[in-house]
Amino acid sequence: MTISGVPIFPSGIVKQYNCPIPFYDDIDLSSFSYEKYKGSTKLRTEKFVNVLLDPSLKDIATWIEMQAKDYLDNELGLEYEDFFFSESWININGKGGEQTIHNHSNSIISGTYYLKSSDGHPPLDFHKVKNEAEPFISLTEHLKQGNPSTALKLSFPCTQNSMLVFQSQLYHGHMANLLEEDRIGLSWNALVNFRQADKNLYRIRFVQEGT
Repeated sequence: MTISGVPIFPSGIVKQYNCPIPFYDDIDLSSFSYEKYKGSTKLRTEKFVNVLLDPSLKDIATWIEMQAKDYLDNELGLEYEDFFFSESWININGKGGEQTIHNHSNSIISGTYYLKSSDGHPPLDFHKVKNEAEPFISLTEHLKQGNPSTALKLSFPCTQNSMLVFQSQLYHGHMANLLEEDRIGLSWNALVNFRQADKNLYRIRFVQEGT
């Protein structure tokens, strides 16, 4: 089915970037500390430790920064002065590990680079948030087939050596890992300082910690 109409007020943009260089074998994952937080089924690096600032991750950080810039410039088309990674962490989902539906606060764009994944690992699911305030007639069960304009959920594969970049307010998560092999991703949040011609207008400016 081909849709020729124009979707209005879309929720956001998700873009997949494929990395030509596999980083997994060059990263010593054992050099980081991991914790399983209350209510979680996965391991993740310590909170408030921005792993992309670690010198050992310089190459992957540079690649991620290049793709984040492309996303801001060419997907969102934003006018901005600069951006920086405010948070970054490693997730290790062993068998049974899952991620409940959530979004990322205090952030403008986010991403996940898949360091290690296998066929059969659960994809990353993005969920449409319903906010109807008035009675309406649901069309969901009457659709011939799903499409990005009408779907309530869109799934993106967790392909090794690829990265998904998206707006931080989008709700996402993934089902439990049913394989014995670990599903390992490096996730990040970024803050953006937007360009503003009139310096007399009020605006929020973000400052990177330690600068």
